[in-house]
Amino acid sequence: MRPILCNYYVTYRCNAKCNFCDIWHNSKYRHSSDANLKDVTRNLYDLKKIGIKFIDFTGGEPLLNKSLPDMLKIAKKLKFLTSVTTNCILYPSRANEIHGLIDFLHFSLDSLDREVNKQIRGVDTYDDVMKSIEIAKKLGEKPDILYTVTNDNMDAIHKLYQFCKNQKLMLIVNPVFFYSDQKPLSYKKLKSLNKFKTKSYVYINMALHNLIMNGGNSIQKPRCKAVSSTIVISPENKLLLPCFHHSIKEIDISNSIEEILKSDEYMEFKEHEGRFDFCESCSINCYLDPSFTHKFDKLFILSFLSKAKYVIDKNIKSRF
Repeated sequence: MRPILCNYYVTYRCNAKCNFCDIWHNSKYRHSSDANLKDVTRNLYDLKKIGIKFIDFTGGEPLLNKSLPDMLKIAKKLKFLTSVTTNCILYPSRANEIHGLIDFLHFSLDSLDREVNKQIRGVDTYDDVMKSIEIAKKLGEKPDILYTVTNDNMDAIHKLYQFCKNQKLMLIVNPVFFYSDQKPLSYKKLKSLNKFKTKSYVYINMALHNLIMNGGNSIQKPRCKAVSSTIVISPENKLLLPCFHHSIKEIDISNSIEEILKSDEYMEFKEHEGRFDFCESCSINCYLDPSFTHKFDKLFILSFLSKAKYVIDKNIKSRF
């Protein structure tokens, strides 16, 4: 199977300082330039040729890239499904520019307690999120609330669930993975989160939770298909292998992406996906989620059922 998702990092810059992420303070990313429209346009046409269906415009904070609206317009012209996750600091001032161009718009909010949210995000985004929700709904958008669950905000789910239910917005429950200084959630805490899996307006990827509770990816029997399922592109116009979080190879894509996918170098990474030492116990949703579509098993079924519930809650229940 060919990749279906592109995680396109349009910038590494960020105006928040989340304690579960190191992009904002890592010197590797600090002086990086933003992706430019010319490169993105060429790459989007190449990605269409190789069968990519979804483009996740990510960062950093993607709204810091001034060309994002034009990038989204090209992506929609090519009939990609698009997604953008924002901390909402810039959304109120840019909402009209990106209106109608994002299929999956995610607003990050980790607690309804302003101080807890500020502690996790490193800056006070609470009012920005609330204002963004108001603006988005007036524009006819259906933003999701992306709740990154850490050991510090586990109890926030109760109030966030009620809030999203009242607002008829989806709450995406995203367990933190082992990265930067954060420790992953324990089996007990994940099991507690799973009690919300049947609640209306709550999306929990039960395939991911099941995998994490069983120890994450195993390099002996790898479930991660990061290379097969996902194309990762950096702001510097490089293909990152095997994934962003554990990039050990950067390939310049000034020429055809399709040719790179045929190269021996790419095929070697594909052969070893999920088998590198750093892949042991990995639980990074960015790559495991698309990986679940590449093998028909229990996790494929759990992922499919979770996504079916998301579609029903967001597009059918929200009408009533």
